[in-house]
Amino acid sequence: MIPPVSRLYINEPNSKKSKDKLPITKLKLSELVRECIECKKMSFVDTVLYLGVSPTTVRRICRTLKIGRYREQIPGEIKANSSQVPFGWNSVNGFLEKNPDEWRCVEMMFKFRGEGKSLHWIANEMIKMGVKTKNGGKWYAKSISQILKFNEKFSSKQFHDRSSSK
Repeated sequence: MIPPVSRLYINEPNSKKSKDKLPITKLKLSELVRECIECKKMSFVDTVLYLGVSPTTVRRICRTLKIGRYREQIPGEIKANSSQVPFGWNSVNGFLEKNPDEWRCVEMMFKFRGEGKSLHWIANEMIKMGVKTKNGGKWYAKSISQILKFNEKFSSKQFHDRSSSK
């Protein structure tokens, strides 16, 4: 026997009772989210309220469809897509700008990695040098890996470095 397809529910307009909820497929909900955000130019919060679904559901759909704040980055202005600002960057009004002090460390990480050093070695080197993470914690190989991956994404693109113009 084939298990039933899981369904998401949205509220009837002006309805507050769960018995008035209508089942809707994930595909249909994805279409509604796209329509709200791209066609009607509704904000994230307005979309959540309009559709009556959880913010997590709308966020996941936006990530999957790469719409709203999750679309491809514009090289001239890199937007922060999460509350965690990557090492080497500062968030200024939602846009990322290079942090000169941290950026020197990022460049060192790329240099060490280019020399064939392991991620663990680089993490230990950052600790020896007394470099603190964004949150003041300990360096790990995974942290170095994520920093390098994030910055490689933009290394081939030419984007405006606002911090150098100040």
